[in-house]
Amino acid sequence: MAEYAVTFDVVRVTLVVGVVLSMIVYERTHLTTGGAIVPAYLALSLVRPLAVVVTIGFGYLTHLVVTKVVAPRRIIYGRRRFEVEVLVGVALILIGTAVAARAGTLDPHLAALSGIGFLVPGIIAHDMGRQRPGRTALAVLATTVVLAAFVRAYSGLIELIPGASETAAVQVASVLGYPRELLLLGVATSVLVGMLVYARLGLRSGGFVTAAYLALVGPRWWDLLFTIVIAVLVWAIVVKVLMPRMVIFGRRKLSSMVLVGSLIAWAAESGLIWISHGDYVPWRGLTVATLMVPALIANDAERQGWERTAWGTTLTSIGVYAVGSAVGALAAWGGWL
Repeated sequence: MAEYAVTFDVVRVTLVVGVVLSMIVYERTHLTTGGAIVPAYLALSLVRPLAVVVTIGFGYLTHLVVTKVVAPRRIIYGRRRFEVEVLVGVALILIGTAVAARAGTLDPHLAALSGIGFLVPGIIAHDMGRQRPGRTALAVLATTVVLAAFVRAYSGLIELIPGASETAAVQVASVLGYPRELLLLGVATSVLVGMLVYARLGLRSGGFVTAAYLALVGPRWWDLLFTIVIAVLVWAIVVKVLMPRMVIFGRRKLSSMVLVGSLIAWAAESGLIWISHGDYVPWRGLTVATLMVPALIANDAERQGWERTAWGTTLTSIGVYAVGSAVGALAAWGGWL
């Protein structure tokens, strides 16, 4: 599990600034940065340079596997190609984790970002296929360096404010749909089940990682309600307010969803913590998923409607919950957890 020498607030601000920076780079140069979340993930991971090198290396290896091995034998394009790239990327992470013998408990502080980070090699590979590996690496590294400088400056500024850098550890809630140590398995299952649901029923499931997190927090109904309300608000603002007034589509739309979702979810979370005097923290201990998941759901709702999104997300989440619970029970019985 990755550890970052920054507070929760710095992680979230970095995510928001990373989305804005990625949008600016794309608008000015027409180069994509491996997805809106990739620069933020890599910038926060620079405390472990080897992790950044391995992540980008896995991205390139994923690109080679899909381009040289899979594509010549299967007709894949569009969403299907992206699904294969994400799946191959997750598989490489699983293999790398096993080989490095790094299996252990997840750091509850940043479980969310690492879960989303499992998709980074596949996202990088997807952009490598669209704009060539060299151009993608240049865009990713340039934005990562700029964002890393921001992280350092912002963290230093926070440290100058008395008490601002003292963030109490927020443990992941104890009531979960499956053991948090199985998050990587949950993400892999989410990708696989999501692919199956889309192939058989034509239903999108709110992004590749959404079901993994919904299954994780499934027993906590208030967290699910929080997610639904934020997703509806994000959809309403972007679709009903911004899109009629601005040219927003494709990457712009997804980035707008993530940006608006991050701001609304963070504000709502802060309000609920204040009202409950800290007794209730939405998606307790999950730093980034709290902001990302509602935005991903809203994005698919704009594409296929709320009813189809609800069905796709629910079916995929149930699949992840079933697999995670079964494997968790088996692991507990065998004394592995």
